[in-house]
Amino acid sequence: MEKITYGFYKSPIGEMVLAQSEKGLCWLGFMVEGYKGNGYDRMVGHFPKVDFVRNDDVIQSVGDQLMVVWKKGHGADIALDLRGTAFQKSVWQVLLNIQKGQVKTYGDVANDIGKPKAARAVGSAVGSNPVSLIVPCHRIIQQSGDIGNFGWGVDLKRRILLEEGFNI
Repeated sequence: MEKITYGFYKSPIGEMVLAQSEKGLCWLGFMVEGYKGNGYDRMVGHFPKVDFVRNDDVIQSVGDQLMVVWKKGHGADIALDLRGTAFQKSVWQVLLNIQKGQVKTYGDVANDIGKPKAARAVGSAVGSNPVSLIVPCHRIIQQSGDIGNFGWGVDLKRRILLEEGFNI
């Protein structure tokens, strides 16, 4: 059975649960009660067939590195182990290219992957992103300009966007 190391990390924007496989970061969730549960419960549900090994010391250094990368604004500097469908991965790749302080709409992402009529499916892929913050799903807004939903709560999304310099 695959082993994934996880732990809890207190960041300036809230407590996170982080997990990494041998390939890289595979989960970043927040320890807030969202409409899909807290970060730990969602992580366990996302990886039903793994053996989780808690190691807060290892995760502390991973979290410190993540904060440096996030402040720089470019998640591609982190080794990631993203697990999803080919469609989801294509959406997540577009998200990785959205710069700090910028936002895109679901329609923009659909156009970027060459499927202009797939905005709704893009929304589902964005919502299933397993590595929030680093794969910046919070940088996706509605066509109307409203910041829209966020699996960790709209207040946290707003706070993250403000921290990144985007005026809401």
